[in-house]
Amino acid sequence: MVTPPAIPANDGRPPRTRATVWWAVLLAVIGAVVVLFLSPLWPEVSEPAAATSSEPLTAASAGETCLRLSDHASEYLGDEAIRRRTELRISSCNMAFAAQPENPRFKVAVARAMPHAQRAESLALLREVAAQNDAEAYYEIYESHKSWDRGDLDKAPLVPRAEADHALRKAAELGHPYSTQMLAVLLDRGGTVKRDAAAARYWAERALANPAKDESRGNLLVLLGRLLAKSDNPDEAARGVDLLETLSKAGQSGAKTHLALAIRKDDPMRARSLLEESRRPDPGGAIPPLAEMLIAGEGGPADPKRALSLLQAPSDTVKVKGVLGQLYLEGKLVPRDVQEAVRLVDLAGQWDLDARLQVLQLLAANPDVRVKYPRNLLYGAVEAAELDEPGAITALIALKLSPNAQFQDKPGACKLIETAVNRGDQSMKPRLAECRAN
Repeated sequence: MVTPPAIPANDGRPPRTRATVWWAVLLAVIGAVVVLFLSPLWPEVSEPAAATSSEPLTAASAGETCLRLSDHASEYLGDEAIRRRTELRISSCNMAFAAQPENPRFKVAVARAMPHAQRAESLALLREVAAQNDAEAYYEIYESHKSWDRGDLDKAPLVPRAEADHALRKAAELGHPYSTQMLAVLLDRGGTVKRDAAAARYWAERALANPAKDESRGNLLVLLGRLLAKSDNPDEAARGVDLLETLSKAGQSGAKTHLALAIRKDDPMRARSLLEESRRPDPGGAIPPLAEMLIAGEGGPADPKRALSLLQAPSDTVKVKGVLGQLYLEGKLVPRDVQEAVRLVDLAGQWDLDARLQVLQLLAANPDVRVKYPRNLLYGAVEAAELDEPGAITALIALKLSPNAQFQDKPGACKLIETAVNRGDQSMKPRLAECRAN
């Protein structure tokens, strides 16, 4: 059994300078005067009981306190209240774990409470609990990878991608509600796990049957509806459209947008009308396809000027930027600018694997183009290639063999070519021979 080291209550702070102390004293005096005169005007605000309880911990109360405080606070807490809450959480979890060292819930709680400096010890404890088929421990292993190991190929991950993939799937299989939902999402969009549309639909059904705490049933129904609507199975697709129709009439957020996307091919006029209705409540989802339809004259008169106006309006929505990037790439409505196209499509690639793969192809074909965060892009490309996402390894090989200074890497390309051949890609055999000859 792994015995965790004592968790420090805080990491300590550097000493204040003398000048800072004097300023603090002066501000305190001023504050006291203000409070003296104005305090009758304001009602007193008490700290939440969960953070300020001064009752001494006992072996009987420590476990309940530990588990309660392990969840994120639902109310607003000031800095001092957060500090006291954290100290109480650490103390109670340590006491509960010491009293019941084989209790998996307390092991996981102690592991979660450890600071980042003790991440290796935390993971050792989580792996010990996960080996006993504990869903929460498996989820925390996945979460550790997602939070700390992604984005840097030069850093050895404490939780490799394959372990995170396995952990998330095991947590879902064991009935962990949020893992079930997260697995459905990732199977649809990619990242950490390989895309699998049929599996995404399966796990979305499971998520609906066992929803995560505080998760809206309506949101889960929209997730299931949009995944079903994209199915190649006519019965599943029809069920998805019917579900989105019902949710749309009920006013569920996002339902009209996804209904429009589902019926766009068969009923473009209604799809465009639904997107117009969704434009304000769901700009990130509705504007990209609406702009495409306005440009093409799909479902109604063409209005490219309005489409461009919608896309160029101030927005932090990456899907909008992705569609605008395609216009810069094609030279439609705006002057052709591959550099700007890559920048915008790369932003869309945060949640779109196909957009990330397009960026790889554009960089290989336009070696003078640069990206702002090449290491992040390369991490996502290597992950997609490792997962054998369609087209990923081919795009990455082409980029590494290109003269693009940010990504040129012939030895790395040759390693990937060997991987592709081992996977059965016969088209790569001539390139492998060339690599070995050189």
